[in-house]
Amino acid sequence: MKISKFILAVFTVCFTACATRNSVIEGTLSSDRYDKEVVYWVPYKDASSETVDSGRINKNTFQIIISSHNLGKMGIVRVRPQLRLGLQDILVFAEAGTIHVHLDSISRATGTSLNETLQYWKDRKRTYDVDSYTLRRKYRAADKDDQPSINAEMENISAEYHNDIYQIIVENKDNELGKFLYSLHKRRFTPEQNEELNHHFD
Repeated sequence: MKISKFILAVFTVCFTACATRNSVIEGTLSSDRYDKEVVYWVPYKDASSETVDSGRINKNTFQIIISSHNLGKMGIVRVRPQLRLGLQDILVFAEAGTIHVHLDSISRATGTSLNETLQYWKDRKRTYDVDSYTLRRKYRAADKDDQPSINAEMENISAEYHNDIYQIIVENKDNELGKFLYSLHKRRFTPEQNEELNHHFD
């Protein structure tokens, strides 16, 4: 009896350990109009038919189990091209655990540590993009006397955004998320910031 309990305990521990190494995307949509459609997780780099994971939508939910060879990689959750006008593609890091994705005109991904950070960046970038667009329109419509102050405001919000992203990268300099964000933003960092980060991502 004691041996059976011991074997059961070992099995439970092993099963739990294996499960925690898996990456699973649990998805929802705002309606069931996409029922039976397929959702894909596509690697950000070197995608092929062999490296894409997928799941089928059941009413307004779906599940994608990430293959072991994709664990620890950045990817994009998307539907077929004809549906992308209503459902925004979204970056999702294939991190061990359960990732919650909501597909909509503005999609979100949360649930694991790195995807929470990735979502913070997406939200921050969206705010920055909207503010930048507004100021560019204001600049084009402004008199020449007003343009220098508007330009200074654009430079200020750009500096604030890139400083925020720099801090995110510093906090994630030892993982793939930091590497990914650095590859997108390094051209806009100061020489001092790049010098600080370069040796982490060479």
